Amino acid sequence: MEDSKIFDKKYNEYLSLIKGFDFLKKAEILGIQKRNKLFIFEFFNRQIAFDLNDFTDIAGDKVTFAVKVVLCKYLLMCPETISKSANRLVTFREFANAGPLFSSFTANTNKIIETTFSGQLEKLKTRCLKLGGTIMENKSYDLSVRFRALHRIPIILNFNDKDELMPATAAFLYHDNAQNYLDLQCLTITCTYLTGQLIQSK
Repeated sequence: MEDSKIFDKKYNEYLSLIKGFDFLKKAEILGIQKRNKLFIFEFFNRQIAFDLNDFTDIAGDKVTFAVKVVLCKYLLMCPETISKSANRLVTFREFANAGPLFSSFTANTNKIIETTFSGQLEKLKTRCLKLGGTIMENKSYDLSVRFRALHRIPIILNFNDKDELMPATAAFLYHDNAQNYLDLQCLTITCTYLTGQLIQSK
């Protein structure tokens, strides 16, 4: 409940900051679609519309304040030009100043996937596909899946199932330019949201 109040407050602050934005320019840079008077964000496997006053899910699902904060921050941090990736994948810990947050990030993402899907590789694969994930060929992992949190924020989940010698391991990776589009808190939200969706209907 307390977290919800915090995100509610942040959302209202961010909303007031983006009222005067040049949305057409930002939409082009960020990969947001313009549809009549609405701006459509692709957030994982959802379409979320912004009418300059609030965000609504086109399918009618609830949009939490945490997700709204992420979408606002995506707009607020929009660079002047497209910030291209060097195609290098990085862990959350590799981002600047991420060290103090890494333990809680791992506890709310990697470890949950490991304990939930240990010995259940096919169930994880099925859940990933239902959430719009794209299976990638990677001989180093039992399962490697690419998701798109937002147009400029792809996320890779690498998973190795348990065997006779090793427990299950999971890791989430971002492109090296992700911090140019979202801050650390919002990057954390994208992965905790994805983790929650994956385990929701295990």
